[in-house]
Amino acid sequence: MLNLSTGKNVKDFEHLFENDMFEINMKNFLSLGLALFTLQLANGQQEWCAASQLMQQKAQESPQMAQQFDAFIQRFEQFGKDYRSGALENDNRATEATGIYIPVVFHIIHNGDAEGTGENITEAQCLSQIDAMNKHFNGQDPLNASVPAPFQSLVANVGINFCMAKFDPDGNPTNGITRHQFPNATWDDQNTIDATLKPSTIWDNKKYLNVWVVRMGGSLVSTGGGGVLAYATFPGFGPASEDGIVARFNTIGTTGSLLPGITKGKTVSHEVGHWLGLLHTWGFSAGCGDVGDFIDDTPDQDDQNFGCPTFPKVSCPNAAPNGDMFMNYMDYADDDCASMFSLGQSARMLNTLNTNRAEIKNSASKCFYSLDAAVVKLQLPIDTICSLSFSPLVTIQNAGVSPLTSAKIYYQIDGGTVQLYNWTGYLASQETANVSLPTQNVLEGAHTFDISIGGPNNQLSDDFSGNDNLNTPFYAYDAQAENQLPYTQDFEGAFTPVNWTLINPNNDITWEQSTIAGGYGNSNSSMSINNLGYTTNPNKRRDAIETVPFDLTGIVYPELKFDLAYARRDSVRSDSLNVYYSLDCGSNWIKIFVQRGADLATSSNQTALFIPSPSEWKTVKLPLLNIVGQNRVSFRFENVTGWGNALYIDNINLANNISLSIPKQEKVEVKIFPNPAQTMVGIRLPAAHQFTTISLVNQIGEKLESLSINDNAIIIPIDKYSNGIYFIQLTGASVLPQTEKLIIAK
Repeated sequence: MLNLSTGKNVKDFEHLFENDMFEINMKNFLSLGLALFTLQLANGQQEWCAASQLMQQKAQESPQMAQQFDAFIQRFEQFGKDYRSGALENDNRATEATGIYIPVVFHIIHNGDAEGTGENITEAQCLSQIDAMNKHFNGQDPLNASVPAPFQSLVANVGINFCMAKFDPDGNPTNGITRHQFPNATWDDQNTIDATLKPSTIWDNKKYLNVWVVRMGGSLVSTGGGGVLAYATFPGFGPASEDGIVARFNTIGTTGSLLPGITKGKTVSHEVGHWLGLLHTWGFSAGCGDVGDFIDDTPDQDDQNFGCPTFPKVSCPNAAPNGDMFMNYMDYADDDCASMFSLGQSARMLNTLNTNRAEIKNSASKCFYSLDAAVVKLQLPIDTICSLSFSPLVTIQNAGVSPLTSAKIYYQIDGGTVQLYNWTGYLASQETANVSLPTQNVLEGAHTFDISIGGPNNQLSDDFSGNDNLNTPFYAYDAQAENQLPYTQDFEGAFTPVNWTLINPNNDITWEQSTIAGGYGNSNSSMSINNLGYTTNPNKRRDAIETVPFDLTGIVYPELKFDLAYARRDSVRSDSLNVYYSLDCGSNWIKIFVQRGADLATSSNQTALFIPSPSEWKTVKLPLLNIVGQNRVSFRFENVTGWGNALYIDNINLANNISLSIPKQEKVEVKIFPNPAQTMVGIRLPAAHQFTTISLVNQIGEKLESLSINDNAIIIPIDKYSNGIYFIQLTGASVLPQTEKLIIAK
């Protein structure tokens, strides 16, 4: 939280920054920040991340750097004012971004060690860091669920993706790793790294995030508290030749030899936060009531947090009762505790990608090939399937930069006749789609299935063939589906239902028939599990119930629907519900639904056993359009207990829902003029059409413009966009999207 010395919120002081006093106040803050930095060093304060301290140190070295520091602080304040006023639009104020990919190059610095030894870390360790960052910046950290309830609504999905660079600055293929041998056994100070190492190895900082992996020594490891783990440069501060992140080799990723407590790649994610414009949650220096990190939704915090504090940890009285957001990635908590960026931090990082680091936002071509259709997963057949007649289900991906609108899918069983399926649709960069192929018939026994993709966008081939093919052995046997559709289970008969399977690995509390409550009060029966009934902490035990297989053939719009009721015990003790389907009689399960805690609840928190009233139910509807035609579909309802309260499920219904249908349509005649275009483009639609929105999309799938369609003639200004290939995308609630190519040539 932005607080000044009086403990008031910065909003109360905005008048200070709206007149001539702004410059005076910023100069005073600069002087205060440098003085506090000197005090920190004198006191030997523990600093694992040296980013902000090094920035302040550089600000003392020359008037030019001091001006850059002053400008940096002013940008923080201006961002805060714009964010609170709503002046920032689109991705600056959103909690998610789409289509942003940042290429990463790891410069591994060693003194002759064999690859995989010491600081000369493996490619696998670097890849694990990329995977970790993508989870941290996309709201996929497994620890997100452990964020205390008062902060849950602030957990951000930033929507920034990272990838290993596929091409170097000269356009040559690369794995995103460079290995440099230097005589140094250790790198002992920041000046040597910044002045010598970085300039001699750096790749273009406008197109790559540079990460230097080193063995630190000297003053970098002798600082109080165990030394520096890593440091980063801030946007718009310092020379381009020094831009990037420096990290100890044993803080990288989630595999290899790692420091205790630093095992989930969060040190580098912390530094990426700095690189995208974030400060530590406590700001530049210890103390309550100061300007903090200039982010409204991070509470006022006195100083760093280490280890894994117990919530609530109140270090500043004005942040009571919830206290420090110690689980924030920009604090110093252990990797087993750090678990979130806030919405305000997300907005700040996205704002940085629109301002100081705008060019790198358009560097996806360093991550991916231009045209690349891929087969990424075969969902059916795999392993053992329980039917001699099945519809193959495959996941394809646009692994390239250009949108994918068509492809040819070739497949065969046991080396027999090659069959062809022509796929059409629209996949933006990195998007996937499940494709259901025509029904196949086999004899009982062992088989092989081969599949490949080609002819993307009516071209002979794409730019990379290494992801075009998959093959798998499988075994088929006949297990008849036990239920036709429509099907309803109301739990008014014997429990468990005939041939359903109860999964209770701990032989204790599990799913059972309830005779005290039914869906919306229409009966007294349902299926329930009493998460409140444990006498000791059950530690996320999982209990499930699995249905018999169902035959979906002949059902065009299948939908799974059920009623549920749930209450948490309190804001900390709550439970989760997962729903899966299986196409192979339970050998593999695919998750289609998850809700937990407040999102799952239909009633207020209750410390006594929750018994739902008729008004404390809700209905969940899950369309199953991606598995149309499958004839052995089972479902799994899984409770993950957090020692919360009772969960009830009733009226499980599987049926054809015609309202899910999207009418087929012929391609609408769309006229685009001029094409190629220079400053503006006109689009004319026929008198009769069902499109409601028109968008201008670039080659990586970003929507640059989006307008409601109120007329058959639309004009879109394009003078601010550079030369290249773009797409006009037309969408509507009741029609399939239609895409037209546009060329901008000035």
